[in-house]
Amino acid sequence: MIRLSPLLILAACGGATVPQDLPVETADTAVEDTSPPPRPSLELAREIPNEATEPGRFETTLVAEGTYDGDTPVRYQYSGDVIRAQVGNQLAAVLDNQLQSPTTIHWHGAGAPYEMDGVPWQRQPTAPGEQFTYTFPLEQSGTFWFHPHFDTARQVDLGLYGVLIVEGPDEPEVVNDLVLILDAPHESAVDPHHHGLEGQALVWMVNGSIDPIGTLDAGPTRLRILNASNTGYLDLDTTDMTVLALDQGIRTAPWSTDSVVLGPGDRAELLVDLQGSMDLTSRPFSLHGGSAWGDPQRLLTLTGSGPSETPMPTFDVDPASPTPDPGTTDITYTFQGDGGSGQWRINHETFPDVTIEEVALGDDVIVEIRNLSPTNHPFHGHGHAFEVLGVNGVPPARYTLEDTVDVPIHGVVRVRFEATKAGDWMQHCHILPHAEGGMMTVLRVVDPEVP
Repeated sequence: MIRLSPLLILAACGGATVPQDLPVETADTAVEDTSPPPRPSLELAREIPNEATEPGRFETTLVAEGTYDGDTPVRYQYSGDVIRAQVGNQLAAVLDNQLQSPTTIHWHGAGAPYEMDGVPWQRQPTAPGEQFTYTFPLEQSGTFWFHPHFDTARQVDLGLYGVLIVEGPDEPEVVNDLVLILDAPHESAVDPHHHGLEGQALVWMVNGSIDPIGTLDAGPTRLRILNASNTGYLDLDTTDMTVLALDQGIRTAPWSTDSVVLGPGDRAELLVDLQGSMDLTSRPFSLHGGSAWGDPQRLLTLTGSGPSETPMPTFDVDPASPTPDPGTTDITYTFQGDGGSGQWRINHETFPDVTIEEVALGDDVIVEIRNLSPTNHPFHGHGHAFEVLGVNGVPPARYTLEDTVDVPIHGVVRVRFEATKAGDWMQHCHILPHAEGGMMTVLRVVDPEVP
């Protein structure tokens, strides 16, 4: 068998009772203000300008910057939050590394070729003070994201990520197209063992603020939501909303549901008629088994103001049926680990000492992911989007393409994809401390016509 060698790797304090014969406001007996502090305003994600001088291209420089306390990093970020490009554009993004450590960019879900995937064994990470240009065609519409794949758990936890929006020719007409980046920053400080995070134990931030309020024009509003958390799950209350898409963009008819669960790395596009005020909330959800005890947590409040003459979009799309599971299996990945040691394995192996599975370019591949560990795992495959065939033997209600799928405790998830891109593609859990603890492997897609 082929072996992969080691690689770069308020409590409201009740004041004393004021005697009736004394004035309420004196120098010695001021009434304490126990009202809650005002909620912050929602910050809009920073859109990155297109610097291209010719049509059909999106060119920009992404400066990776850090804020430090001495030599200790406090915050990482790129020079912008959102790239908004068009299907068919050639993306040319220069990574300008101004951090004190090496880094890369992985284009999560966007279909980048192997040479641009951002994994450290494909090319050396970009050193401090150096630059590297990532360039590839944008072929699929959807909401994707980009983040490092070197020292990944720490760099992402510090905020080094952004959203890549690729628009197609037939996008629904909306009044607001709003990017919401949800994160629970510095999770390792909340829980040094990366476990026991029971939904509301995390302090969720939306575009950098806790529980913000945003005022937008009233009317059809598209919410593009990214879970950029290292470990936290969201169980969004989507009552009175329409689900436009999950990871891989609009692939079938939109649908209605009262819940959308987003694991780390997942995205969702939701459509809402913003009239008056609405709260976006998340029910408690634990990586230790799903829905957890507690009240929903308000993530933000949106208010629609003014008249709206834009009607809600309608969709003349027939829902595609999911592919029947053929019952065969080409590759099996068994997720294992106890969490106490911080070591996590796939097929009894800890990255980078792993066996590389091989498939041929053009193959239709069925993968079965089994979870024998005591936590959920969001499985993410580099290079290829996949269709979910079933979870615990139950086929999905509709056809969708995903790049990240949650595998429940003691659960079995089956997926299929066509191997269309040659290369050594990382397959891993997107709970980043699990990946860092060894829950990664590699799938090699071989072109039989290339020696």
